Amino acid sequence: MDVATISALAATAAALGAFSVAGVQLYVGHRQSEAALKAADAALMNAQSAGRHTVAEFRQSWMDKVIDALSDYHAILMSIGDDHSLSPDDHRKLTALWTRLELLLKPDEAAASSLLKLADAARLSKTPAERNNNARDMVQLARSLLKTEWVTIQIELQ
Repeated sequence: MDVATISALAATAAALGAFSVAGVQLYVGHRQSEAALKAADAALMNAQSAGRHTVAEFRQSWMDKVIDALSDYHAILMSIGDDHSLSPDDHRKLTALWTRLELLLKPDEAAASSLLKLADAARLSKTPAERNNNARDMVQLARSLLKTEWVTIQIELQ
């Protein structure tokens, strides 16, 4: 074999080797890009899940505040005597709780508006029986409103 043939064979072998290496690099690069895409998708899912959980925590916190305010409001209502008297401290607390409920609940939502009306009706009741009925209805409606919110949280977390 002459030098030109050996040179041509060597160049062909080098080209085939380079082509093979390029093919392997292409395959590895493709696999790495697929892995990076899967990692990015997983990170996106984690971020979305974290966002849903954060919103759920805020909603649960809101629910706890509503429950606390309604519980305290109800407790003071049930301590009003037949003479409709409240101590100045209880009157102040009842007013503060009413304001808190007005701020926590959205008056443009039907259930929240009804709950506020029942809470006010219980506060302004003329007789203990009327107050008890309004307070009972207030608690039942609050349960329904909070249950709806709880179901909404559960759906969002799925």
